Amino acid sequence: MATERRRKQIARRIQEKLARILISDMKDPRASFITITGVEVNHDLAVATIQWSTIETRHRSKVEHMLEHARGFLRTEVARDLNIRTAPRLDFEFDQGLERADRIETLLRGVLPATPPEGDSTGNE
Repeated sequence: MATERRRKQIARRIQEKLARILISDMKDPRASFITITGVEVNHDLAVATIQWSTIETRHRSKVEHMLEHARGFLRTEVARDLNIRTAPRLDFEFDQGLERADRIETLLRGVLPATPPEGDSTGNE
């Protein structure tokens, strides 16, 4: 089992490597829609769960398909960068954090009273 420090170090290297690959090495135009938002590596370094997001949610299914198709290539490239016995299996998971934040903000706007912008001259000073 790897220490917590080692797992975080490997996760950070995987995230950096995948970001570099998606920006410069992938020939697929769908790769430009992806942001790697986080990586978690399990205790025995066998599986890395990659959280990703995309600016346009309408591209989500296309990006999911591309990631599944490129999984072997991405694992090989990550393995070249890591100094461990076997490369972890890459599991891709859509990060719904941005969607949740937008949904919460929309709900709050509907519930909370509108506040006047700062500097509004309502005469109450």
